Parts: sequence; C-alpha cells; structure tokens
Amino acid sequence: MAAPVTPLALPVFKKLARKRVVLASSSPRRKDLLAIVGFVPEIVPSTFAEDLPKADFAGRLAEYPVATAGEKALEVYERLVRTDDENPPDLVISADTVVIFPPERDTARGGPAEGETSEVLEKPVNAADQRAVLRLMAGRQCEVVTGVCIVYPTIDAPGYKLESISCSTLVQFYDNTDETIDAYISHGEGHDRAGGFAIQGLGGLLIDRIEGSYDNTVGFPSSMFWRWITELDADGVFDEL
Repeated sequence: MAAPVTPLALPVFKKLARKRVVLASSSPRRKDLLAIVGFVPEIVPSTFAEDLPKADFAGRLAEYPVATAGEKALEVYERLVRTDDENPPDLVISADTVVIFPPERDTARGGPAEGETSEVLEKPVNAADQRAVLRLMAGRQCEVVTGVCIVYPTIDAPGYKLESISCSTLVQFYDNTDETIDAYISHGEGHDRAGGFAIQGLGGLLIDRIEGSYDNTVGFPSSMFWRWITELDADGVFDEL
C-alpha cells in the first residue's frame, strides 16, 4: 500500500484538514483523485436516484450533471444534519459525470453534426449496445462533462449554501476498426461506464487525443476543483465554517 500523500502547505488544505469534509460519492476514482493531492474526506455516498428528466435539459445538456451533483450534495448534507445536528458536515463535495454525443457545439446550427441530436450516453445495457455506441463514436468526438458541487453551512436561510462548477473535455476517438472494438468489448472493460469506455484503462487505446482535463474524463476535474476551492478560501468562505 502506498504511503499517504502529504498535502501542499497551502492555507486551504490546512483549514479543511480541521473540518468535517464529506465526499458524497462511492466512486473509487474520485476518491483516488482527491487522495493524490493528500486530501482524504469522509465517504458518504448519496442515495439520490439520479433520475432528473434529461428532456428538461435539451439544448443545454452540460447543465444536467451540475443539477444532479447538486441534488447529491444536498441529499447527503441534509441527511447528516438530521442524523446528528451536533456534528453537521462543514463541507459536502459531490460530482456527476456524463458523456454527451455528439457534443452540443457540433449539433448546433452550422456545426459539423448539424441535424443530429446530442444525447447523454448511459451505461450500455449489453455488449451489443456497447458495440453500437463505440462504432458510432469511431473517428468522432464526444464530450465528457463533470458537474462538481459543494454545500456548506451558513447563518442565512435556508442554513446552507450550494455552489457549483462545470468542466468539459472533448475526447477524440480513433477511427477504430470493428476488430479493435470487438476485442475491447470481449476483454470486459467499459460495460459499466457511460459511453462504454474507460479512458484510464484499455479504453485509452481507442482514443486519439483529448482537449481539456484528463482527470475530468476519469470523473473529477481535480485541478479546476482546487483552483476553485482556493478562490473561495481567498474570499473567506472557509473562515466561517
């Protein structure tokens, strides 16, 4: 087992080390991306059903993961306060990542995929579904969007504040052959991932390049998150916790 990482000697890390910080996710990838910088929050997975109607986000699908992450964070924050109002969380962090194909900028008027409809890709229901999606994306781009939300207590009603950021990464696939796609599916990877691939695993062999944050494609835009948290700290947000 690797030794724990010592966080950078920055004020925000020192402040949060003394607080009850909760990650509202059971994702091992998000936990690992936080641990890489020496941040080890309490893990309390959200029970939110993640069933917001996608039709409500037509034309603005990138807002869907932000809304879902917000519901996750609020569910955990309110549950922990109800469970023990003497020890409420100081900060709840949540995230939701989706794969959009084709990217909405491509299906917009004048875009290279004008006339197509952008969709949020779900996890494949079976191997045939995974094969169809990966064939469809061969030689093309998808967009990976992660919404990250935090909830922290305030003295103003309703007693907490919810804030969010969003990160987008474009993923360009090679024009993968059916043989390559079938070999990937037969290996067993990606069937439990939105879009049917895992970029940090063998799925990386299907990818030509990305534009944006790699960590975001794994499930948590670590660098953007810490820049944001540092800015909030500079504004005095964590002084009040």
